Amino acid sequence: MKKLIFFVALASLAFGFNFDMDSKNGAIQNTKELGLKDTLTLNLQNNNAITGADYDESKKHFAIVSNDNEFYIADENLKPLSYAKHDRHFIMEMEATVGATWYKKELGMISYNKTFVFYEPTSNLSKDEQNSQWRHLLAGYDAWKLNDLGNKGRFSTIRSKQQYILGWDYLESENKFFTASVPNDVRDYWSVAIFDGDDKMILEEFMPKAGANLQLKEGKNLNNYYITGVDVKPGALYLLSKNFSTILKLNLTTKEIDEAFSFSGVDNPRALAIKDNKFYIFSREGKENKVFIFEVK
Repeated sequence: MKKLIFFVALASLAFGFNFDMDSKNGAIQNTKELGLKDTLTLNLQNNNAITGADYDESKKHFAIVSNDNEFYIADENLKPLSYAKHDRHFIMEMEATVGATWYKKELGMISYNKTFVFYEPTSNLSKDEQNSQWRHLLAGYDAWKLNDLGNKGRFSTIRSKQQYILGWDYLESENKFFTASVPNDVRDYWSVAIFDGDDKMILEEFMPKAGANLQLKEGKNLNNYYITGVDVKPGALYLLSKNFSTILKLNLTTKEIDEAFSFSGVDNPRALAIKDNKFYIFSREGKENKVFIFEVK
């Protein structure tokens, strides 16, 4: 029964959290309002909820992940090009997947319990090579390969040890991974963790503070923001909060939130990717996967 209740909570990505979608009710007073530029409906192999996304400017490709250990490559217009499904039971249990990132030549996805796996898109695999891939791929073993068994592992944290994560990203210029935890009944705050890109060991973990430019309401703090997606750029980590429909900009030098952007009209924001200075917010709207494209007004 406990497991059933847990998965019901997971389906809503709430983990016992009640969401307020109105940005005006958040702790930050001086958010910058985003304008909606376009809305797209994804047409994918399966209709599972999209929970992770990342865009690579050099490849002109999106990496997209569903909650069911599925991953896609899509072109810059979000037309799907390739699909695969990982066997969640391979080596170590991988729970529902929540984040996508490009990592060097590979596409990586992560589950809410911080378990990750990386696959390289490929072509012209021999029959023997395909046979070696079907052990851990339920679909796509003719077009993807796991280069090393060490490509599946789990991040270990300290401050967020008893918390789940709902997003991650990789910054190639610094060879680092970034995750953000979500608050729960045990820990009523969230934090950011940074990991080495080679050995995947934790480098630092901290609770972001409000920068001098941020105006907080009296008696309020940043704890009630609920991060469901992240996108990292040199010097800044963008954090998508489902609670209060806000994107927080974290200065990676000062470890402070120095800007906040508000949006509206998105029922279930679950992933964030930045392309051409626009925010692509992926949302499960009823039985459809929608993408809302916002820009600063």
